[in-house]
Amino acid sequence: MKLSYLISIVIGISCFCLLYLGLDLNIIFSIVVSVIAYYACTMILKEKSEMQVTVDSKTLQYEKMYAEAWSIIRKIRLLEGEIEKDEIRADIIDICDTSSKILTSVKENPKKTPQVRKFVDYYLPFTLNILTQYNTIEDQKLTSRESKEFMLKVETMLDRVKEACESQLNNMYETDLVSTNADIKVFETMLKTDGLVDDNMNIKIEEKEGE
Repeated sequence: MKLSYLISIVIGISCFCLLYLGLDLNIIFSIVVSVIAYYACTMILKEKSEMQVTVDSKTLQYEKMYAEAWSIIRKIRLLEGEIEKDEIRADIIDICDTSSKILTSVKENPKKTPQVRKFVDYYLPFTLNILTQYNTIEDQKLTSRESKEFMLKVETMLDRVKEACESQLNNMYETDLVSTNADIKVFETMLKTDGLVDDNMNIKIEEKEGE
């Protein structure tokens, strides 16, 4: 038997004992009230339990996503040590640094998790895939027209990936900036209302009498 039902039974019995034995009320009335108390307690505990399950599920989902994202970033970073072309290596460093900042921001504020879902599910795996293929072609010294075209596309695409990562990071902080600016406006209004600053936000200096 679940703990929630045991608690409900205890509350129902306690309610009956209090009403019938303690307050000497009508037995029918005491039973009815006790049953109502039992079902009410059952529903409340069930709702709380379901909410907890939902929260735990979201937490596990977030932790799994976070771990997978870091795993991909580490794999991308390893390719930086294998690829020969300096420009590609520099792009990899920038992408990994920005991606790390994105994940750190999410870790500090899990509510931002939905904002990075596409970034984690698509951008990072896509980047790892094209860099892996690029590294293979470079390592095997492939010189076919298709191989050269693919490498050129990857080099161009990495610039787009960098822009996407930077845009993602900026978007994550945009809401915070809007909220902070709103707080500043409220604080400025309070200062003006209290007569501590003028309309230009200059601090008012009260002159002493006789000066």
